[in-house]
Amino acid sequence: MDRPPLRVFIADDSPPVAEMLTELLHDPGKVDVIGVGDTEAGTIESIRAMQPDVVVLDLQLKSGSGTNVIRAVRANKDLARVRLMVTSNHASPQMRAGCLELGADAYFDKVKEIAALTACISQLARERG
Repeated sequence: MDRPPLRVFIADDSPPVAEMLTELLHDPGKVDVIGVGDTEAGTIESIRAMQPDVVVLDLQLKSGSGTNVIRAVRANKDLARVRLMVTSNHASPQMRAGCLELGADAYFDKVKEIAALTACISQLARERG
C-alpha cells in the first residue's frame, strides 16, 4: 500500500525564499507543500488546521517570530507529531541551541545548509514509505 506524501508547510516572510523552498522540497508522490505562511498568527492557525507532517519555519516572520510558533506548536498536544525544521540567516550556536531547546527538531542555516534541509525532508519522506 502506498503511503500518502509527506505534507510540508512553509513559514517564511520572504516570498522568493518561500517559492524557492516550495520548488526544492516538492517531490511528486513523496513530498507535498500544502501551504505557505508569513506571519506568526497565520502560521500557527494553518498548522492547527492543516496538521502538516513537517513545518519549515523561518525565525523572522512578518509579524511575530518563529520561536513563538515553536512554543505554540509544542504547547498543543494535538500537534506533538509535527516536525519543526527551523531555517535562519542567523546560525549562531546559541540560536541553534535555543531553538532545539524550545522543541525544534532541526535547525538549518538558510545560506549554507539548504541542501541538508532538503536531504532531511527527503529522508523523512522515505521513512514514511
